[in-house]
Amino acid sequence: MPQRLHHLDAARAVLLLLGIPFHVGTTATMILSPGLPAWMANPVLGVGLSFIHSFRMSAFFILAGYFSGMASARRGRMPWLQDRMMRVALPLVASIATLAVIQYHLKVMLSAAWAPGLYGWPLAFEHLWFLIVLLAFIFTYALRPARAWVGDRMWRPVLGLDRGTWPLALLALAVWGAGLAWAGQVLGLQDSETVFEQELVLRYFQYLPAFAIGALAWRLRLGNAIFAFEGRWPWLAVPPLMITHFLLDPLVRPHLGWEADPSAPLKVLDGALACALAYAMSLVVFRVLAHMFDRPSRAVSFLVDGAMAIYLFHMIVTMLVTLALFSLGAAAWPFPTLQWLAVSVLVLALSVLVFLSVRQVPLLAIVFGGQRVVRPAPPAPQ
Repeated sequence: MPQRLHHLDAARAVLLLLGIPFHVGTTATMILSPGLPAWMANPVLGVGLSFIHSFRMSAFFILAGYFSGMASARRGRMPWLQDRMMRVALPLVASIATLAVIQYHLKVMLSAAWAPGLYGWPLAFEHLWFLIVLLAFIFTYALRPARAWVGDRMWRPVLGLDRGTWPLALLALAVWGAGLAWAGQVLGLQDSETVFEQELVLRYFQYLPAFAIGALAWRLRLGNAIFAFEGRWPWLAVPPLMITHFLLDPLVRPHLGWEADPSAPLKVLDGALACALAYAMSLVVFRVLAHMFDRPSRAVSFLVDGAMAIYLFHMIVTMLVTLALFSLGAAAWPFPTLQWLAVSVLVLALSVLVFLSVRQVPLLAIVFGGQRVVRPAPPAPQ
């Protein structure tokens, strides 16, 4: 029986909840029009958003692949698929029918430019794309062949887990990322909600290596090796990769006085670096969390239980708070970095309150949390 890795529960919650400061920043600078000028001109905000975005979803999908392998092996393929329909597909359908519509109207209030909606429908997906891509990975994993095409011994070097093999792992990921960026340019694919099907295709292939790494980690019993990696190479690889990524990222380039979008060749280079960086940074994050959370925690359990509902509702909370800030004249307030952090904490607190309210209603707990609320049995009469 593989050793229980308690910090993976913390990682699931942390990686989803890091989306709150990311979406707070992007809502105030990219969705709101005119955006908050102090936030848009703040280099700390640009670098912070770029840093979060560089690893968050890749690390999340590594976890998703690992837990998919674990649950599928323990429950069986069909029971596991039924559980995923309950915990992933149902919240997605419920969110499309309700939250996506509310987000659309709030988005139009932030800027009339979003009025066309999604192909004429009053829907705004924003953060909901990850559930669609996650479902695609689930079905992909369910259709995997019974026999592996490549022997298990071949995968450890490709994952950079053996001494001296890390260049192979980074090179393989860099080739994948560069190829995806090049193909996207050749085919004219856009990572934009205005062409939602193209965005989903790009996101699927962007995060496919991460999901595959997580699934391999379970198959090869490499949980400790991946999620508590003791080698030094990720710590040495991250700084130069991250700095170069900052120089190519549209979130950072305007703060350097450059055009936001780099040239086509530099986009291919950024695709290569970003894919390799995401893996190295994920290993670092998992290792840090392994030091911080080495035993069960009630706070972590609470956040894991509420992570889905908190994440689903936080975008609406973010938009409402942004509208309130704008109406209160936040554009003229000083200290944008502190504003960003304070608003992120406020959105998290309000989203937790929404989760606490939702889980009190069994139907809402099912459709937005993907799980039934188990209420304690009443005490037996004396």
